Amino acid sequence: PPPPLLPFPICVISVMLAVSRLASYAPHASFRRGFAKTTSPEKKKERLVVLGSGWGSYNVLTQVDHTKYDVTAVSPRNHFLFTPLLASTTVGTLDFRSIVEPIRKKNKPMHYYMAECVDVDHKNKEILCQESHSDKTFSLPYDKLVIGVGASSNDFNIPGVKEYAYFLKELKHARAIRSRIVELFEKASIPTRTIEQQRALLHVVVVGAGPTGVEFAGELSDFFWRDLVKYFPEIPLQEVKITILEGSKTILSAFDSKLVSRAVTSITKAGVYIRTDSIVKEVTAHGVRLADNTFIPCGLVVWSTGIGPRPLVKKLDVAHGSHGGISVDPQLRVPGADDVFALGDCAEVEGMNLPATAQVARQQGSYLARKLNASQTDKRKMEEKFVFKFLGIMLYAGGQKSIFESKYFGGFGFFEWILWRSVYLLSLGSIQNRFQVPAEWLSTALFERCFPVPGVDIQS
Repeated sequence: PPPPLLPFPICVISVMLAVSRLASYAPHASFRRGFAKTTSPEKKKERLVVLGSGWGSYNVLTQVDHTKYDVTAVSPRNHFLFTPLLASTTVGTLDFRSIVEPIRKKNKPMHYYMAECVDVDHKNKEILCQESHSDKTFSLPYDKLVIGVGASSNDFNIPGVKEYAYFLKELKHARAIRSRIVELFEKASIPTRTIEQQRALLHVVVVGAGPTGVEFAGELSDFFWRDLVKYFPEIPLQEVKITILEGSKTILSAFDSKLVSRAVTSITKAGVYIRTDSIVKEVTAHGVRLADNTFIPCGLVVWSTGIGPRPLVKKLDVAHGSHGGISVDPQLRVPGADDVFALGDCAEVEGMNLPATAQVARQQGSYLARKLNASQTDKRKMEEKFVFKFLGIMLYAGGQKSIFESKYFGGFGFFEWILWRSVYLLSLGSIQNRFQVPAEWLSTALFERCFPVPGVDIQS
């Protein structure tokens, strides 16, 4: 009998499926000619280079359209740091990993280089970068450039600040402060120490009564009186001291004076001394010297007196503002430099007196991302100017009390502390950190802060 016809169509179908699969994996369109239509070549993307990884730059990187731009980030820091909670990490209330977000994103195709931009050639649209771990340099071309390098801590050229003071601006600063605190208590617990030596070692001086300095003092007082003294029962509590030095007559000038007065009363009751009209003349290995030659012995000096322009900002051949930042128009464009934008602490918007806060930089980053994403034909968005929307200001003053001030209401106390935590919790970037941070807050409330061991959990 004749063979069955069923295997023949099966063989044909199998061959067709195999050919179609080979065509789908072919690297060249010419191989697929006759089987599939040749796709048109992909339109070349504009090269967008973003300098920095702070509030402004990070919002540009996360909100800009990556299908429209070939995005490159250049920063010596490969993560975004949630700075409002940085003081909490110095005493172990939060872990360091809970307030950082990596620049590299799985769902955001982009290039990242751990380097620092040292020069900008805006005429040839090229930047010069230096690697973070060597002196080698390399160049990067760009079509559009966003400068968001932030600002550096201002030491006002006071002798000894760079050598002996601790700053509180980066994650490495918080780690160093935390390690130093434990070191001081360990040294003071040695039985051969005299009372005078203990008093000097256990005295922490915070220079600058701005939000960062006051929040750090509040976190430190909580850590000292609630947790650390339990580990060192041999150290007399009266020898532990925290002092805030402020060069002007008032502190926290951005807040309502009545709320500040209540906060000062609360801080003082918590064991923090505030000295106004105290200008630091010199910082030494054993303390600080004031302008009236008064010497204050201490074991730790935390410097939080303000910010100044970074070397790149000073070097750029562009107009600068009254505070040394890059002068930009209301659309954040740098005059005289085509397709160059600046935002955050390194920029000063013409006609606007904006505070150097995360709130301003964050809004500028979102605004600039929208502007870059807009079509050239959308004149409304292309001509839109940056408008800062004041959402309020907050500050933790220790003892589970905060200042909360907005255009709707203001107050100081426990309820405001709950608001302070709630706002920052919702502002965290990743879902993981939004779970991790409240878990650590709960652990601190139920138990105590983990005793930091230098070289072990400090470097985690």
